[in-house]
Formats: sequence, C-alpha cells, structure tokens
Amino acid sequence: MFKKLLFLLIPITGFSQTQISLNDLSAFKNPSINWTIEGGITGNFNGDLLKPMPGMGVLLSTLRGPKYQSTDDLYSVLEHGDIKMSLDFMIPNGSNSGLYLQSRYEIQIYDTWLKKPIIDNFCGAIYHRWDESRGKGNEAYEGHPPRQNAVKAPGLWNHLEVDFKAPTFDATGKKLTNARFNSVYLNGLLIHQNVELLGVTRGAVLQEVAKAPFRIQGDHGQVAFKNIFYEVFEKSDISFTPVTYEVTEGVVNNFKQTNPKIVASGTLAQPTQKIINAKKDFLAKYQGKFTTKVADNYTFIGQWEAVGAMVVDNDTIIQGWHQPSDYIKGRKKLAAGEHTYTILYTKDYNWRPNSLGIFIQKDQWEKQSITERTSLLDMVPVPLIEVKAADQPVVQRSFIMYGNKKISHGINVGMPDGLSFSYDLNQGGFLQLWRGKFLNTTDMWLERGEPQTSTAMGLTINANDKFPLAYLTNNETDFPEILTKEDLKFKGYKLEKYLNNGGYPSFMYEYKGLKIKDSTTPMEKSEGLNRHLIIDGELSNAKQLYALIAEGTDIAEVAINRYGIDNQTYFVEVVPTANNKPFIRESKGKKQLLMPVTGLKEISYNVIF
Repeated sequence: MFKKLLFLLIPITGFSQTQISLNDLSAFKNPSINWTIEGGITGNFNGDLLKPMPGMGVLLSTLRGPKYQSTDDLYSVLEHGDIKMSLDFMIPNGSNSGLYLQSRYEIQIYDTWLKKPIIDNFCGAIYHRWDESRGKGNEAYEGHPPRQNAVKAPGLWNHLEVDFKAPTFDATGKKLTNARFNSVYLNGLLIHQNVELLGVTRGAVLQEVAKAPFRIQGDHGQVAFKNIFYEVFEKSDISFTPVTYEVTEGVVNNFKQTNPKIVASGTLAQPTQKIINAKKDFLAKYQGKFTTKVADNYTFIGQWEAVGAMVVDNDTIIQGWHQPSDYIKGRKKLAAGEHTYTILYTKDYNWRPNSLGIFIQKDQWEKQSITERTSLLDMVPVPLIEVKAADQPVVQRSFIMYGNKKISHGINVGMPDGLSFSYDLNQGGFLQLWRGKFLNTTDMWLERGEPQTSTAMGLTINANDKFPLAYLTNNETDFPEILTKEDLKFKGYKLEKYLNNGGYPSFMYEYKGLKIKDSTTPMEKSEGLNRHLIIDGELSNAKQLYALIAEGTDIAEVAINRYGIDNQTYFVEVVPTANNKPFIRESKGKKQLLMPVTGLKEISYNVIF
C-alpha cells in the first residue's frame, strides 16, 4: 500500500533525458534581444527584477524592450509530438510567462504566491481557451486550475515536470485523438492528471498539428529558466509473433516444480495471465519472438503480482518478487532482427488476484506492451485519509520518513493559514516545512496501518533535523550532527495561544544547563514560518553558544539579512544585533548560516517559501 501511495504522489523523473544546452541561444529560433544567457540569477520576494550574474547555464528574459511584443516569445528549434519535459523557472514579483507545448497548449507561469481563490490563470494552470463569439464575459472557457497553489515566493526557483500527449491525425489530416496532459507536477505536487484538451489554449494559433516547437512567453515580464530536459517519443515499430503458453500446477521454487501437472497450453496473440485458472502454486510459461528494425539499447519493464521474469535471447533481463505498483526495469542491447523471449510467472498465495504486465521501450520511443492490455490489472485505488487544519492548529504524532530514516518520535503541526511543519522531538530539529494541504495519514490508519507514517501534502522544504543551538570551541568547529540524551533532554510541549488561535505548540528542552523554549508560528502575512527561541540560564564562559539558522549546498545573501538557501530554494531572514551578526561558513561539504549568541535571551528568524 505504501508503494502505491508513492506512485500516486511523487513525480516520475527517471526517463532518458536530453538536456537543452544553455551555453548560448542556438536551441531557439530567432530569439529577440530580450533573451540572454546568464551564469546565475538572484531575486527577492518583494523585488520587481531578477539580477543576472555573468556566465552560462541560465536563460533570462530581460525585458529590454516594451511589454506585450509577441515577437519576444521564444520558439525551440526542437519540434515535438509526445514529450516529457522538466525545467526550473524563477519569476520576480508580479511577473507572468507561460510554457506552450507545441506552441499551442499553455501551462501558466505567473506570480500567484499567497493568492486565493485558485483559478485557471494561477501558476501551473492549464490556461483557458478563448472565443469572443461566446459573448462578453464568457469568452474564456475550458480552463483547468491547478489542484493546489504550488508556486514559491518570487525570487525562488520552481521545478516543473510535464508529461504531454500530442493530438493524432489520420493520413488526410483529420484529428483522431485530442491533446492531453498526462500529468503536471509543480514543485513535487501533482497539480494535473489526465486532462484532455478539446482545442488550443488562448494566445495560440488555432490549427492543431502532430509536431511543433515548444514556446516560452517572453512579453509579459521577466522570467528565468535552467535545467531544461526533455524526452520525445516516436511510434514503436517492434513486431511480435503469436506466443505458445503452458501452465503447470505444483509448488514452485526458483521457477522449478517437482512432478508438474500440465493444466493448460496453446497459442495466444499476446501473453496474458487470464488463461491461468489457479491463484497459487502454478507456473505459467510464454514463449514468442519479436523483430526490431533498429539496433539499439532496449528497456524491458515488468509489473506483476508475486514472482515473474523476462528472458530475451537466453539472458534474464528482469526477475523477482514484486507488486503491480512496482516498475522493474532492465536494459539489453539488441541487434536489428528477430529475437526470442520467454516470460515466466508464478504465485504462492491466493488472497490477491493474478496480474502480469511486460513492456518494451527504446529511448525516445513510446512504450509498447508485450502482454495483453488487461493482463495487468488496474491498481486498486487507495483511499485518502487526510487530516485538515481548518480553524485551529492541529498536532498529529506519527512516524515520519526523513530520507531513508524513519523518525520514531515525530510530530506534525498544521496551521489554519496552510503552513505546516514536522519536527523531531528527540533532536529538536525541523524535518520539513510546507505550504498547502496538511497531512496524509493513510499509511497510519488504512488496513493494518503499515508503515505507520504520515506524509506532507503541500509544497515542501526539507530541513536538517538539527537542534538549532550548540556550544562550539570556535567559529570553525563542526556543528553536532546528533545530540545525545545526556546533552539534550526533551521536557514536553505545551499549547499556547497565538493571534487569537489556540493550540500552537512550544517545545521545551534542557541543553547543557540551559532551558530552551522553541516556538514556531506563521509570519504576519503567511509568507512563511517564524521560529522563536527563548534561552533561560547562564551561558558558559568556556565556549561560545551558536545558533544554526540554515544549512544547505549553497547560501547567499540576497538582501540585507536575507539569505537564499540551496541556490534559492527558500529564503531565511534574521535580524542581527550589534554583537551577533550572522555569517556564512563551510563545514563538511555544506554551507551553514551561523550566528553567535552573546548576551541574548531570544533568537528569531523567518523561513520564507
């Protein structure tokens, strides 16, 4: 069940990608003077302009000329049909752009940070169609708002992933199928799934085609892009012969049976598990041939219930025990010509139905099914058990996955304004912070409640799971990764009122003779979260107390006392005192933002995203 849930919530980024070089503008047709290549970009959530840095790797619309010049739109040299794309984009305050697949179907890029209610011009929306003949006020129709407002603050990098299916046409040009967005993810959140488009969106040429360039809107405001990857798909032309099959009964061990009994055999157009009558203790064997016209590397993909294997030209490509929600992949270089294959399938329990799917795919070709379509059963829908934070804060204890580690003493706090965080009670550290929906607790309560974990449902920022205070010998001493129970003692938490809303937890700790109160509440306009530490006790004279404000692969000051973390994945701002100026240092391959605690009884900083 847990794996099924991950399949539904997490974008799939493992396809074979081609990166568009941003060393120059050669990937685009006749770019206007508004487009430049830069080495980096800095921005601020209350700034109107992005500031470039010299170098290569970032595509920037500079708006050197006036707005609303359609000649400033950027068209790719690449012409595509079906395509998967992923890219990062940044916009300043109030800016507007868009990504048009095939130059005709727009995913909106727009500063809608903190805005409500969600409509079809929000960032990530599939923009509406337009027809003036519908009458004034009704021109816009068939727009698709995103499921959540998943855009980050202006000046931060956003990550977009799109899986697009182009319209198809017959030999006469008649349209057979409509364009479709199979999925769209913004900052890791699924915001669209299986959206069919009956026509082009507003601002596009009306005629639909099988292939066309993608287009970036460049006339409405500054926008920057980096890490543009794509994969295009051509029609697969692998041909298959009918297959012979044999089903035997008896206990199976490593695809072998003692005294097997043949219960079914014959010929099929395609392999299918539907010819198997038993639900356990059987072995199904399918043998056939296929012909490839192109010599290349081919990927074989398996999905099955229990145990399966795919053998090609006597080489076992994929095998093992799995569930249908797993995608098992193996690659083999094949010459052009005929190849033999064998599929083996067995199951030793009967409480779940048989299910078998095997696929083949060459890079940049569409996936082709070897097995019959209904042989792989549709996955059983997993109901969502959601915890909401409405009028009052909500506190939910649970196990929490932090990378590959399960945090046993975790707590999640959801706030009425859509800001949330998870926290490690043993270490006194943030695990993650997020904006949007609160908590998915399906794996805590469905069926047997395994693996007993909760999952954030919003736009998530990962944290470092470290207690924010430590005594260090000097400003070059490593900050401790983990504190022992002797050094850090959790003393419980209490719920306190904040802005007329009750129930905000304050966490209490003792750290080497100091009493620490750790409270997190929304910022005034919900731009992010404010963390407030109150220190009670006499500071040591032997060592300096430091506060770890942030940690990441990169930290840069983008404004006075405001810092971009992890190449501007999120902002941190802190108000220093005369004797306590934050500074950036490097430790164990990471950048850290530290501040000495001298004569202070309170420390406060904001995390903005």
